[in-house]
Amino acid sequence: MSERIDALTANTTRYPWYLFFRDCYFWGPVFFLYFTSVLSLSEALHLEAVYYVAVAAAEVPSGYLSDRFGRRRTLIVSSACLGFAYLLFFTGHTFWQFAAAQLFLAAGFASASGTDTALHYESLKGLNREAEYAAREGHALRYSFLAGGVSALLGGLLATGDLRWVYGVSCAAAVISLGVVCSMVEPEGRAGQVAGPFGSQLRGVLRKAWGTRLRFFTFYALAMTVLLHIPYEFYQPYLERTLAWMEAGDSIAPSLSGVHLALTMVVGAWMTRFAGRIRHRCVVRRTLLACALLQVVLIGAMALVVHPLVALMLVGRTASRAVSTPLVNSELAPLLGRHERSTYFSLQSLLGRLAYGGVLVMLPLGGGVFGEALHGTLVCALVLALVLFGGLCLLPFPWGEAPVCCGSKGAAARGGDDVPEKPLVS
Repeated sequence: MSERIDALTANTTRYPWYLFFRDCYFWGPVFFLYFTSVLSLSEALHLEAVYYVAVAAAEVPSGYLSDRFGRRRTLIVSSACLGFAYLLFFTGHTFWQFAAAQLFLAAGFASASGTDTALHYESLKGLNREAEYAAREGHALRYSFLAGGVSALLGGLLATGDLRWVYGVSCAAAVISLGVVCSMVEPEGRAGQVAGPFGSQLRGVLRKAWGTRLRFFTFYALAMTVLLHIPYEFYQPYLERTLAWMEAGDSIAPSLSGVHLALTMVVGAWMTRFAGRIRHRCVVRRTLLACALLQVVLIGAMALVVHPLVALMLVGRTASRAVSTPLVNSELAPLLGRHERSTYFSLQSLLGRLAYGGVLVMLPLGGGVFGEALHGTLVCALVLALVLFGGLCLLPFPWGEAPVCCGSKGAAARGGDDVPEKPLVS
């Protein structure tokens, strides 16, 4: 028993380092530049299509395989696929080599989606420390943000020598993440909790996802995927517009973009400390809505104003993810069984990707309404963001039968301490 406890404790200690090395995306600031330096623009766009179609196709099946065959095995497959993808990018010279790399990249990201946080929660549950999950998930997310910031800066520096090297270093980081996950153990589920056939598993998870207790969080995850990605998608052209407004040279745009991305990740890493401190049900709801509202404000500022202050505001765009992700995961994890947890998180991710894919198709329609395409696209994005935020405000929040709330008498009597809450399990 002592060995098992030590092994699960090691899981929780190594998990943040696994995220750090997995999320060292040295290629992030320059991947499109690398594609177009080897291939034509149309081929580069086709590569992006290959990735999005592949990751959508692999998302839910990979979550099911995680529930069926285990977290550790699935994460090993994930890191191995990422490492092989980066190796193909590093050595490839043709469209088909890069397309194969995109397939492995999609498989790597899809396999990790939902499985990583499930392994973390189940390791803590095996130690009877699941109450620490929100704080620890925020702590682990900090490592992910820091990895993004460090790799953005170093990737930009490496790219000044040879664009190809960003994938060589990313491959080395993926191999380290593979070593970390190989040193972990599989958290054991309770007897009888085994994923059923894929079809019945998927139908059951879909029913649960849109049931009374999970509906808010399912729609919230979908909406936030869209709201978080819009500033990320358009911050680079917005920086270029700002530089043009300031009559500054375009030559500093790439380096400014790398510094901007690094600062964004540092802000996100700093904000992760707050999620673990939020326990009252009413504060959870207000915080989640505030995170969504921040994204709406950023999108609105980009749509309505061209100014350096807005560019500076965009540095805070990861704050919403840093706070909301641990909160949502800590709300959902106890409501899901071991046999369905990763399938649900993968389904949640797929719904968000599909929603954002539809948004990318729809947003350019706004460019035809206004004289300037980017401005019209952002105005269209603002309208959509307001609709999504309105839906979140109107959607009932699952309070539970004995919610821990700021206004509860028991909490007031003890000076605001938590009131034991009856779990929202079926």
